[in-house]
Amino acid sequence: MLISTDSGAGEIVSPAEDTRFYDDVGCLAADWAERRNQGTAYVQVSRGEWKDARTAVYAIQAGEKTAMGSGLVAFDTEEEAHLVSPRSRILTWDDVVSSRVKP
Repeated sequence: MLISTDSGAGEIVSPAEDTRFYDDVGCLAADWAERRNQGTAYVQVSRGEWKDARTAVYAIQAGEKTAMGSGLVAFDTEEEAHLVSPRSRILTWDDVVSSRVKP
């Protein structure tokens, strides 16, 4: 997939295969459900830095335009997420992944 912007981007870094890139946290989470034992997932937090997906926090922001429409935005801290998105429910990585798993 062609990644047109780093905003909202993610990746799975694995010693066993090439790094996989994602342009939406929702897509990364859906693929992570199948690849969780094959590497480490990273997300780009709102300040533009990369962070381990397990330690970032997430919010679904109404009206936020993400590449694939998930609306999921990654933040460095819960405080930052509340400042930017005060009415959004704050999610952990496990919350995000479990919401993207297909039954």
